[in-house]
Amino acid sequence: MSNSILPLLRPSSLRQGDVVGVVAPAGPVDKHQLEVGLEVIRRMGFEPVLSRNIHARSRFMAGSDKMRAQDIMDMFRDPEVRAIFCARGGYGSNRVLAHLDPDVIRRNAKVVVGSSDITLLLHYLVQKCGLVAFHGPMVAGSFGRAEMKKSQRQFKALLTGDVKARHFCSPRAKVFSKGVAQGKLTGGCLTLLCRSLNTPYEIQTRNRILLIEDVNEPLYRVDGMLWQLKNAGMFKGIRGIVLGEMVNCRSQRKGDGTIENILQDLFPKPKFPILTHCPIGHGKEVWTLPLETSAILDSESKTLELKHCGVKMRA
Repeated sequence: MSNSILPLLRPSSLRQGDVVGVVAPAGPVDKHQLEVGLEVIRRMGFEPVLSRNIHARSRFMAGSDKMRAQDIMDMFRDPEVRAIFCARGGYGSNRVLAHLDPDVIRRNAKVVVGSSDITLLLHYLVQKCGLVAFHGPMVAGSFGRAEMKKSQRQFKALLTGDVKARHFCSPRAKVFSKGVAQGKLTGGCLTLLCRSLNTPYEIQTRNRILLIEDVNEPLYRVDGMLWQLKNAGMFKGIRGIVLGEMVNCRSQRKGDGTIENILQDLFPKPKFPILTHCPIGHGKEVWTLPLETSAILDSESKTLELKHCGVKMRA
């Protein structure tokens, strides 16, 4: 399946009291952080249910590949479950993709939210299932680690279809390149975007606004990965870039420079807006953004405006 031949589906919006499944497609889950995050989800008015293997562990992953894939498919097949929230990232989502059934997923389209290593799963849902997927906070890995009051409100408002949630503004963001651009949203964690190259899940960037974020990567590795994307042609035809806070992505020694130095080398004369230090991915606040949804980026006003919330309202 490919969304090039299928109309892109928007999953149904959520309502108070909806059952939401919590899965671990990648790394093993910290029990305390999971409990804290689950309580956040309950306070939003949703009823979380855990996947069968949520506490499993196989080396650096939350159980075997087939176990993690089965948990995802079980949540899609369960008619009581209205959304699927990922517990955390880590590593391993790339290993479950071959075990998923895109036909079943498309027939049972529902909200899926995650980030970090979940980036590859999100792109699989978009490209192989024709389903809008949401790059946003995770139950244990985000809500279980930080208070995220603004993120909680925006997460709930967007997934329930509140039109006010379509407007994002980050006063602390920095303007690297001024401009206004419109395009569909794509992207995610930089490491995973590079990992998608030359695979069936390769990121599609043309005519899109590209989200890029990462965490705990030395600055020279960030430089290397961004140049890998450039050399692969992934910056050709893009409409704009929204760069995350790049948490703990620091220089290792004096004189290594900054993220801005890397961008100056990559884009000496940028012809599109670039906004940096935005709350996507791994920070203390994290936007929930529907991939493949049209948006307008205005870097000077530090705003991102969605055409719609990424969900369709239930009758």
